[in-house]
Amino acid sequence: MGVNLKIIGNLIQFKYLVYGILLASVFIIPLLIVKFGVAYSFIYSLLPAVLLYLFIVLSNPYWGLVLIFIFNYFIMGITRYIPLQGGIAMDLLIMTTLLGVIVQTINGKIHWARIRSPLILLSGIWLVYCVLELLNPEAISQVAWATTIRGVAGYFVLISLLSMLLFDKFKDLKWVIFAWGVMTMLAVLKAFMQKTFGFDYAETRWLNEGAWKQHLIFSGIRYFSFYTDAGNFGSGMGYSMVVFSIISFYVKKRNLKIFYMIVAVSAAAAMMISGTRGALAVPFAGYALFTLLSRNFKMAFITFVALLSVFLFLKFTYIGESNSFIRRMRTAVNMNDESLKTRLDNQQRLRVYLADKPFGAGIGLGGGKAREFLPNAYLSHIPTDSWFVMLWVETGIVGLILNLLILFYIVAYGSYMVMFKIEDKELRGYITALTCGVIGIIATSYGNEVLGQFPTAFLVYISMAFMFKSRKLDLEIKNKSLTIAKYV
Repeated sequence: MGVNLKIIGNLIQFKYLVYGILLASVFIIPLLIVKFGVAYSFIYSLLPAVLLYLFIVLSNPYWGLVLIFIFNYFIMGITRYIPLQGGIAMDLLIMTTLLGVIVQTINGKIHWARIRSPLILLSGIWLVYCVLELLNPEAISQVAWATTIRGVAGYFVLISLLSMLLFDKFKDLKWVIFAWGVMTMLAVLKAFMQKTFGFDYAETRWLNEGAWKQHLIFSGIRYFSFYTDAGNFGSGMGYSMVVFSIISFYVKKRNLKIFYMIVAVSAAAAMMISGTRGALAVPFAGYALFTLLSRNFKMAFITFVALLSVFLFLKFTYIGESNSFIRRMRTAVNMNDESLKTRLDNQQRLRVYLADKPFGAGIGLGGGKAREFLPNAYLSHIPTDSWFVMLWVETGIVGLILNLLILFYIVAYGSYMVMFKIEDKELRGYITALTCGVIGIIATSYGNEVLGQFPTAFLVYISMAFMFKSRKLDLEIKNKSLTIAKYV
């Protein structure tokens, strides 16, 4: 009873604090408008919402992770309309949620035994390696390291940690998948609005600032929705296509089954209009793994035939060549494509440069972004065009091999759980879908730097957490079934 009274007291105090701010706003906002303009008054007007957010997250950090999951999906699109640093905004949400975790740990409501998992160990090993890159004699810019370390390794640890701590039930997994489906449909809707009505003022401005070079090309317009770019969007839609098509076979509720199939088909259409050739790697790799994990010969055979048919259609026919999207996708299986030759030539140049640099050139010093820190550096003029090529350049062959070993161990772990440990059929379907989706993103990351971008990276890290939680979730379902059976 004492705890309830304390909570009620806190709510009352918080309510009066908000009332006080609103009352003061009647006098303060007009003064801010006169003195500084509308922008500062708008920021002040958000103060009650910020305080409410802090109160909720510090009381229950679970909702902080929910907001991270949702906000992460839209953040880069928001930055086109509002002058906001997306990475910094996400950092603040993550730090606030971590603070909530610390507060609730002190209160005894969060138990860190939940993070006893190989995933936390592996992500920690990768972070330590990236921190040790500071000692790399080639890494001559600490500013570059500090600016980019969170995307290369920091988010991997933090999102995995928060997911292992706070997403602890089967209902959390089902909620995440459903929310992901809704957000995918919104992304698809935005992309087809761009295709039907054209780009709005913010998107046009963004294109005019230089993005048109990647999105308004000779083969047609590449649509990007509210993602960072068309490459990330296409790969993300391929990711959703794989995950939701597989889940639709296993989910029990008929309405959800239909919804997830609609999401998968919609995501496939959106992947096509993104014009992202590398995105084809997601369904090819994802469904290839599915044929091994499905434990259903008929389903595996149908999937294999479908994959083979798509490959043969693109490789050996000219059907649909008049369609710019099909024509661009067809170049993904053309080994004589000029874009592919350019990438291979760039990799040969990098191979020569890195021959005596097993630990790379330093984090943040690969590709175009290096121009911000070392404008005249040799590497700043050679695009990496790939997450793994970027890791090779920045962390060396040692870092690349370490990262690949970690990623493939994670996929192997998820596959092992699906094949031999998970008993509940519906849960097995969810984890199968997530595992196949992750291998798809790993495959497409050779052609695109998607593994370190919003929202794809966070979706992958949360998926990994559920893969490592799968055995616990299976036991939860089993114990619940036994309890129900006991009283029936």
